[in-house]
Amino acid sequence: MNWTMTYRLDSDVLDTYGTVTPKAMPSFYSFQRLREGWMRKHVMAVWPVSHCDTFGKREHFVEELRKYMRVDVYGQCGNYACPRFTGCHQKFATKYFFRLSFENTLCKDYVTEKLFYTLNFDMIPVTFGGADYKALAPPNSYIDALAFKTPKDLADYLKRVSEDFDLYKSYFEWKGVYDVKRFTYYTFCNLCSKLYSSSFMERSAYPDIVQWWNESSQCRAWNRNTMELS
Repeated sequence: MNWTMTYRLDSDVLDTYGTVTPKAMPSFYSFQRLREGWMRKHVMAVWPVSHCDTFGKREHFVEELRKYMRVDVYGQCGNYACPRFTGCHQKFATKYFFRLSFENTLCKDYVTEKLFYTLNFDMIPVTFGGADYKALAPPNSYIDALAFKTPKDLADYLKRVSEDFDLYKSYFEWKGVYDVKRFTYYTFCNLCSKLYSSSFMERSAYPDIVQWWNESSQCRAWNRNTMELS
């Protein structure tokens, strides 16, 4: 018997960087507080990043994006610093409208903690990855950079969202309906549950695990010349 336990949605046991679950009962979310915070924000986007040269070429996308809007880059690849465990995201949320949640590899189902962590703050995550985000995140909770034809088109839309509170607010309406958690231990609970279920008795085998993991992961990179994935 061979089982897989990874972030891939077709794994035998799912091991994601976060979970999204509907609330048992809808809760109150203060749009008045959101509006007050929106009025204090004054910079478009923040990008905390530690890997500067990536397979997916997110850095090339950001270089193009910065031609049309301000993006403050924190960490080894930028001019700003915020030491870990010092409440960086709380600080970011008071200043920035958006947080770039850009993955270093654009592979099938690959979404790291960047998305789930940002969803817990009053910032809109801008995603850049190979996953089907609709299957992983609350509805209308993020903006997909790759849904736009060019970085300029994305910048134009982000400016529009930042200037229109009703449009901005629409990206937070999910907060009264869903809970988001990152780095949960549900994976091990799922594994334990499966070990005690009838599926444990079912034979599962991967004739070529390398092919399953590497080739079917469908990893791609952003090409700044064509402005498409290849």
